[in-house]
Amino acid sequence: MLLLDRNNEPTSTVYYLAAIAHGCLVEHDGIDAASLYTMITGTVIHKEVNFDFFIMALDFLFLLGKIYVDEKGELHVY
Repeated sequence: MLLLDRNNEPTSTVYYLAAIAHGCLVEHDGIDAASLYTMITGTVIHKEVNFDFFIMALDFLFLLGKIYVDEKGELHVY
């Protein structure tokens, strides 16, 4: 079951950010986290995103086995 906080916008949740980050990584495989954050805030969402939520979204994708980090620190989709 997915629980959402009623006080937050759905676009400000970890689940939404994880979905956006995964979609961006599918299109632009092999970018670092800082570039991905800039891409998401600048071109996809068009507003500032809490960086802690962004990192939690990447952790969520990593724990699900959807992404991995190579030896250069770049993010890739399995």
